[in-house]
Amino acid sequence: MEMYNLILSRRSVRKFKNNKINIATLKKIVNAGRVAPSAANLQFIEYIIVNGEEAVAKVLPYTKWAAYIQSEDRPNIEDAPSVYIAILIDIKKSPNPDLRDIGAAAENIMLAAEGFSISSCWLGAIGKKELSKVFKLPSSVKLDSLVGLGYGNEKPRVIDSDKDIKYWRDKRGQLFVPKRSLEKVVHFNRYLK
Repeated sequence: MEMYNLILSRRSVRKFKNNKINIATLKKIVNAGRVAPSAANLQFIEYIIVNGEEAVAKVLPYTKWAAYIQSEDRPNIEDAPSVYIAILIDIKKSPNPDLRDIGAAAENIMLAAEGFSISSCWLGAIGKKELSKVFKLPSSVKLDSLVGLGYGNEKPRVIDSDKDIKYWRDKRGQLFVPKRSLEKVVHFNRYLK
């Protein structure tokens, strides 16, 4: 898939099929995160691939999904991601990490997954304290976020909206994601309002 179209097609998916993702593909997806830009090349990010059914089931209770439609969009074990990638910060490598590194790594992970026809959802609203115990993290390693991965069981649709930012589902369950129009966010040579 052409990169521009890949970027436009990637959406946060919250309903997944219960299919496994092979380990070779997971390693490639994480490798895409590993080679993302790193401020001063400090490379403070590490990853945990959570892919066993039992391990995935331990993570799910500590995740929050779709704040605007929380009650409708919390996946149960049947439609949850089949894999989580935990994004970690090694504070020994960078006591004051540049969090843009995490954004670049997470985006690379999600785009690489999309290239393999694997859907994703980046989760920042998670029980970090509880999950740090589940993952047995030492005190020098902090959990930043999770990326849920799986074969999607929905196709969220982007719509232009300059008034509303809240996503929603219609009566058939179709997820709509409003994005500000290009004309409202791009400026040339100076800021115009």
